[in-house]
Amino acid sequence: MDILSDRDPRLQIEDGEPVPILSAHVDWELESSLLRRLIGLDGQPVVLPVGAKITLYTGPSVVFVGRAQEDQSVLDMLSCDGVGDSEYEDF
Repeated sequence: MDILSDRDPRLQIEDGEPVPILSAHVDWELESSLLRRLIGLDGQPVVLPVGAKITLYTGPSVVFVGRAQEDQSVLDMLSCDGVGDSEYEDF
């Protein structure tokens, strides 16, 4: 699913303020979902810190929450390995 500028996409990294982006693409799958092709307002790919919690908003709604991967995709939080000593991630 392509999320384009008409949906007011914003990207939040960890606990930072959500910032507007131009577009993103979500691959929804049964076992896991990926957020990919994050494009900033400058038309350049958004660079994500590996392991960071990433939240994608459209308007006031949360569309996707996950962890940044080495290939700059974001794996949905439910598919990520446990974080720290905890078995569950606190949203």
